Amino acid sequence: MSSLHRKSLIATATIFCCRFTGLLREMTYTALFGATGALDAFLTAFRLPNMLRDIFAEGALSQSFTSVMSKVKEKEGDEQAWTMAHRVISQLTALMVCIVVVGVLLTGVLMQWLYPEKIAVELQLSDPLVQREVTDTQAVYQGTTARLDGGKTAHFLVEAPLKGVSRESCVRAQALNKVHVGDQVLLSVGRGGRAGVLHVEYRSFMDLATDLCRIMWPFILLASLSAICMGVMNVFCIFGLPNLASAAFNLTTIGVGLFVGWWIDPHFGPDALYGFAVAVLCGGLAQVLVQLPKLRKLGYRPHWDIALTWRRGLPRFSDDRVRLVWNLMLPGMIAAGITQVNVFVNNTFALFLPDGSVTALTSAFHLWQLPVALFGVAIGMVVLPDVSRLSVSSSKQDISLRLAEALQFMAFFAVPSALVLGLWGQEIVSLFYQRLRFDTQASVLCGSVLSAYSLGLLGYAGMKVLQPVFMALERPWAPAFLAVVTCCISIGLNYLYVHVLGLGVQWLAFTTSCITTINFLFFFIYLGRLLGSMSLRVLVPGLLRIAAAALVLGVFCYTVRECYFEGFVRWSFWWRLATLALAGAVAGLLYLIAAYFIRVPELTMFVGALSRRLRRP
Repeated sequence: MSSLHRKSLIATATIFCCRFTGLLREMTYTALFGATGALDAFLTAFRLPNMLRDIFAEGALSQSFTSVMSKVKEKEGDEQAWTMAHRVISQLTALMVCIVVVGVLLTGVLMQWLYPEKIAVELQLSDPLVQREVTDTQAVYQGTTARLDGGKTAHFLVEAPLKGVSRESCVRAQALNKVHVGDQVLLSVGRGGRAGVLHVEYRSFMDLATDLCRIMWPFILLASLSAICMGVMNVFCIFGLPNLASAAFNLTTIGVGLFVGWWIDPHFGPDALYGFAVAVLCGGLAQVLVQLPKLRKLGYRPHWDIALTWRRGLPRFSDDRVRLVWNLMLPGMIAAGITQVNVFVNNTFALFLPDGSVTALTSAFHLWQLPVALFGVAIGMVVLPDVSRLSVSSSKQDISLRLAEALQFMAFFAVPSALVLGLWGQEIVSLFYQRLRFDTQASVLCGSVLSAYSLGLLGYAGMKVLQPVFMALERPWAPAFLAVVTCCISIGLNYLYVHVLGLGVQWLAFTTSCITTINFLFFFIYLGRLLGSMSLRVLVPGLLRIAAAALVLGVFCYTVRECYFEGFVRWSFWWRLATLALAGAVAGLLYLIAAYFIRVPELTMFVGALSRRLRRP
């Protein structure tokens, strides 16, 4: 087994702990709050600082820092590498404090821009003797009036009282643009989305989202410091602890959130989400503290060294190595954030869809990210310092062979993962999320979103492997340019699906799959031109063997879904767990048997290494 495979498996094991605890965090959210407007508000509020974390800290900053520090350590020694690290950390801290202050001040404006305008609803019974509450009722629109507080109220004459409607209930202003005074409409308080129905929401959660976002903005500072710690340890070939630090974030968020949320509201109503917002900050702090003891053993001694000089009123870098980190980071920040920007754009468009759409999109995305992180991110994490060192002392052919090896290793796991998530998406969502307030209807919606995401899993994982290579080769601007183009395509497609065709949240996930696949193909072709080739003679035969083994798996998964999974979301939890575990074990065994007989290189290598280890005395 090669060094790449061994290090990748170590990173994969620790990333699994991180992602599994992250899944537990999402399960806690959905179980307590369900697919509701309140949880949509929390996830939207967290999306802003978390998006910056994914793009800035864990993406471009960590990769550019790791690449430059690896080269400095190789050429100039450990002492100069630590000097550079001190200066980057000092500059980063100052920058993040400024971003947090600006973010807190602008949160109100951002939320008003993200959330669709909503108008309060006032209902008047046409027959005062009718008392039975219903979820749908005929109504006559009587117009809109302005209130003293600057808001608006829409008035309807209804045939029967609507369930749960109060003074906080509202309708979306966009929907009322198509209705004229005197028009008869059908009002509904169920999950909307049906044609010709005016959906009444229980309340507008924009104010809640604004408050939660202001509380969570400092998380970007803590996450950035944690990313720098992770980059330092990756330079020293330590891949386990940084990912376990993320597990500490998830577990702290769950524990503190449950305690503070219960203290605020024992029934876990919308106000309990303030407790989970505080827990996000505690989790970010835990993520940094877990890594500090190991950093001290490696030689890190914190001190302030901002390494800036002022000329004519403008700051100037006094260290060229630090300047290189930030120069690489700027285009890398754009390129690494392709998917995260698309997720944020999807989140914004999902706010115009029925309540629960943001929750379905976010929950499915976390399940989709699990195999991507296990195989794509883990392998990319190992590839970056390796390629950085190879770019100093080896030929382009050596880099090309290393990338072909990495892509083939990634595909061995990513292809079957995409098939399982695509064919068993609804069943997987039901098993993980369906409990308490997350009902069967939410499972069906979220499962369809996960199936749409699965179409882009291979491209997303491959992108995570190849994207750091541009940092190592110091060619970050091509991916950055592509990021801008694909982001525009994503916005156009989402607008078409939501505002023109009136399609559901599944199509937002489909857009992300398309964009990530396009990005991967561009990365692959462009790197082939930079390196002279991508070692296709090594890569293609291995991929064809993996595809043949995956075909056997796909036939089995489709047959099981059609013959045995009917009504799965209505089964008891333990029956769902036992059935899916058994089916998953058989599916995995079939894939491995098929891969062994087809002689997939990764499995043959692993079996050979295992047999040699067993033969040792």
